[in-house]
Amino acid sequence: MQSVERPPRDTQSHQAGQLEAALSRSVDSEGAVRGPAITYTETIDEGNTVSISPEVEDILGYTPEEWMGNDVWTRILHPEDRHRVVTSCHAANRARQPFRDEYRMITKDGRIVWIRDEAAIVWSSNGEPMCWQGRMLDITSEKEAE
Repeated sequence: MQSVERPPRDTQSHQAGQLEAALSRSVDSEGAVRGPAITYTETIDEGNTVSISPEVEDILGYTPEEWMGNDVWTRILHPEDRHRVVTSCHAANRARQPFRDEYRMITKDGRIVWIRDEAAIVWSSNGEPMCWQGRMLDITSEKEAE
């Protein structure tokens, strides 16, 4: 089994605080509050969704109930992005490092939406990885403006 170094505990606390703040609101680099974000919690290693916010329906067209346990995330990744994003996600999971990527998803009604996905591991007080917490932000308007 490969050993993975974790950041020092004070760095972890700082990162956890930053993640919590990011999950509670979506803020761009200038500090302006942006549209709703999908927040989620997933299991370590298997990547099963434990919880997902109601915004998943507003942004992607799926209810939280439809999303849970159905591997919707992988299925609706744009075919041109799927391999790269899944590979990146697995690499972050193996290395126990934060995940950040931008990719396209196909909504329930067939639209293409650009997503900025950021997730980090939540560590227990005894240093064990507990789960992933993340947010998916709709950045379609940014991508269309480029």
